[in-house]
Amino acid sequence: MKAGSAYIEEHPKGSGKHRVRARAEGKLITIAKGLARSDAEQTRDAYALLRHEADLREGVTLEQFGVSFLNRRELAGVRGIRTDRNYWKNHVADAPIGKLPVTTLEPADVFEWARSLRGSYRTKVKLRNLLRVALREAVELGLLKVNPAREVQIHRSGAARSTDDLEGILTPAEQERLLAAIRPGLRPVVQFALFTGLRQAEQWWLHWEDVRPDRVVVRRSVGGKAPKSGKIREVYLLPEAIAALDLMSRRGPLVFPAPRGGRRDQGKAPRGWVKWLQAAGIKRRVRWHDLRHTCATSLLAGWWGRKWSVDEVCGLLGHSSVTVTERYAKKLDETQKSAVAATPGLLPAISQRDRVTAGADSGIRTPDLRFTKALEFAALSLASTGRQLPPGSASIDEEERAFLVAVAEGLERAAAYHLAPLVIAPRKRRVAVKAVRRKTRKGVA
Repeated sequence: MKAGSAYIEEHPKGSGKHRVRARAEGKLITIAKGLARSDAEQTRDAYALLRHEADLREGVTLEQFGVSFLNRRELAGVRGIRTDRNYWKNHVADAPIGKLPVTTLEPADVFEWARSLRGSYRTKVKLRNLLRVALREAVELGLLKVNPAREVQIHRSGAARSTDDLEGILTPAEQERLLAAIRPGLRPVVQFALFTGLRQAEQWWLHWEDVRPDRVVVRRSVGGKAPKSGKIREVYLLPEAIAALDLMSRRGPLVFPAPRGGRRDQGKAPRGWVKWLQAAGIKRRVRWHDLRHTCATSLLAGWWGRKWSVDEVCGLLGHSSVTVTERYAKKLDETQKSAVAATPGLLPAISQRDRVTAGADSGIRTPDLRFTKALEFAALSLASTGRQLPPGSASIDEEERAFLVAVAEGLERAAAYHLAPLVIAPRKRRVAVKAVRRKTRKGVA
């Protein structure tokens, strides 16, 4: 074997998997392993090209450079290498930019590539970042003077929202229906995921030795490596998560093994996931990872009891910063706005006799002043809850609304009045507003 050349061997014998090895600086090193024959040949050829700088400068394409780039990432222990390989093959190697020599790449080439990407905003950002890292390595190797992807930005389109991957969050009612639809033997698996917010790989790699009476220690994630943050963390358990663990049998080292033993497949939900969603009446797309999103949102919203702060949820889920957690808070704000807009007035309907009685008890006996007081408290309700006036009530222009809200802020004993949804004729509304202004000038309101 010539110095600098690479060769392929099947390892282990008869497995159908191959590794690529080469001698560098007097030592035999493994460049890549666990590859199919075709991938191993491609890796060998790319390595041979990279060993000759002159050839590399003249014509190695971005597709070829990516083979060695990804192999180096795998040897460095970078997590998610399988996803990186798929991203590179489907979005870089097969794209027109993949056929261009590395040394000829310019920002315009990367910009055109980024503009042609399809998928969610977050996916586009991940692809851009992967290419940016690859070209940064090309700069370090002297193949480029500057990184052409450094200044390329991914812009949000009208359809690409920051919450486009949070549409699978389950409401409390949907959570209850989903758990009820799962057969008892597998319900603890879903229940634990929901009430801990663990990533799927963290849950599949959880060992009984990591379980404490009130918490679990998250040590492993994808491929048995450290969690995404790179740090081991402790996750304290809610009562529902503890109950789920109590239902699991201790037949081996894994807490949530596959039905036939061994570790569950990474990236796959348990068999029956789609049927459980259908049985629960959930028709939209909900991924297993949405259980993690649902956990975060439920804690922030207080659906399970006390509302958690963003910092508390960030610590539980192991986010790198609160900025990541704030995505759920923003989604929750949008959900609340939609719910308020769709909610009709909730003031109890009372009879005309009750309405008159309420006015008499308050010491307001004339019809006009009774309407005035009703308007004031309606405005107070607007100021405190942000709700619109109930359907059927008279419309109030912005000037009148602002004036009434300002007046209502100084009122006391609001809780003592029980008001029906207001139906005020325009003439009486004008009379009421004038009465409020008159009272304000006199310092009565």
